[in-house]
Amino acid sequence: MPRKSSKQKPSEGGEGKALAKVAAEPSEGGGRTASRRKTSRRGVDLESWVERNIDEVVLRSGLDYLGLSRDRWLEVLRDILEELYGSTTSYKSAEDVAKRLVRNSDRVFPVVASRLAYVIEKPTVDQLEFIVSNVGDAVLDLAPKLYRWAVEVSREDLLGTLRYKWASTWSKLRTPILPVRCPRCGFNSVMPDLSCAVCGALVSEKELKSSVDLSRRLEELARSITCSELEGLLRYDYVLVNDLEVKPPSANRLAVDVEIYLGREERNLLRRVYEERCRHAAAE
Repeated sequence: MPRKSSKQKPSEGGEGKALAKVAAEPSEGGGRTASRRKTSRRGVDLESWVERNIDEVVLRSGLDYLGLSRDRWLEVLRDILEELYGSTTSYKSAEDVAKRLVRNSDRVFPVVASRLAYVIEKPTVDQLEFIVSNVGDAVLDLAPKLYRWAVEVSREDLLGTLRYKWASTWSKLRTPILPVRCPRCGFNSVMPDLSCAVCGALVSEKELKSSVDLSRRLEELARSITCSELEGLLRYDYVLVNDLEVKPPSANRLAVDVEIYLGREERNLLRRVYEERCRHAAAE
């Protein structure tokens, strides 16, 4: 049977929702900031405020170690700081906004991390560590680039973090059951056409059979289903495989299922189990 290509839709960005949650927070010190500096009736000019205070906000929030230029920080943080600032009817200091940024880092840092991944061509070690540690749902789109960067600097620890984030985000946003694990990169990212969505490899059936330990799992399947189901399985020349199970083609097919064709050894294994389990029962 022909293989089906399975191109997944890119994950939806949650930047607007994440930032909107922090925009309405009160500033540090309550109403005292308003008395320190009066504003015009039109309110604070946020664009000018960000231009004046970007360096101090980056420093006070502890992000200066990432070593980005001022222009790059403006590109990455401008709208984030405007959202964090909130109401423009009262003046807020750079310290106020920096504290708000840090306090909401669980929502803001994933946005910053994904933006950095898009705008940086070759990250420093500090930048790569920040991106991998903080990337959120965007990992499903960014994994190929982040995987390549981590491999280039031989950071197996970062690859482990990426694999975990990929798997947990996939289960949350796409399908509860993961795709088959890629024998090349170790991510659960082999698509039904045998291409890897992370490292880009086209995995051979021989590699995949070895990687999923097909013979053992096929025998477990043959011994767990009924004789009638096993007899039906013998009529097919392939099985369906995902990270969780090996199953007959007659089972419910999932979007992540890969077809693996059975060679002579696998078919002989099924016949042997059928003879052991079912031939005597069929004769009675």
